[in-house]
Amino acid sequence: MIEINKKSNRIKLNLKAIEMGKDLCIILTGGEAHLGSVTVGNNESDGKTFSFKSHKEYIITEMSAEILKSKYLGNFVICCGIHLDNITKEEISEISNMCCEMIKELCLKINS
Repeated sequence: MIEINKKSNRIKLNLKAIEMGKDLCIILTGGEAHLGSVTVGNNESDGKTFSFKSHKEYIITEMSAEILKSKYLGNFVICCGIHLDNITKEEISEISNMCCEMIKELCLKINS
């Protein structure tokens, strides 16, 4: 298992990745634990996303899938649940950037 943590002010994110042969299961969490969105895909497909209720984590999982499609050859699933009470637009942007960095770092670790 690969684990990557990032922190910025009150934002604390955790990425866990489990290699399943040539495939990959990624769990991205932060703040209050829950599951907001899941995206599955590979470099040969557009992928599929499922979001729970009115959760917006699909933005993170779909962005992460685009990065993985260009840097990873296996199948992947990305599960994401990030929640901060009274989140600001700036924090949302920071979370998005941090998640991108974490996925890119994951790709470097896997491909090295």
